[in-house]
Amino acid sequence: MNSTSIVFSAPLSPYVTVQKFSDITGIAIGQVNKMLHEGRLPIRPKTPGKPKEKPLINMLALVKEADSQVF
Repeated sequence: MNSTSIVFSAPLSPYVTVQKFSDITGIAIGQVNKMLHEGRLPIRPKTPGKPKEKPLINMLALVKEADSQVF
């Protein structure tokens, strides 16, 4: 039986800031913000009563999404 393993370095936190996501992926901050605005990146729900809270990108949701992709 043949199997293939893919190993990647994941961040230590399940949630990352826009800046950290940009650093990890190499995607420009402006593009990350655009993706957030379009709903293309999952974020942690903001704390009620704190609308100015910085968005935190849910890295675990992205890993689950990638894992479910058929290739």
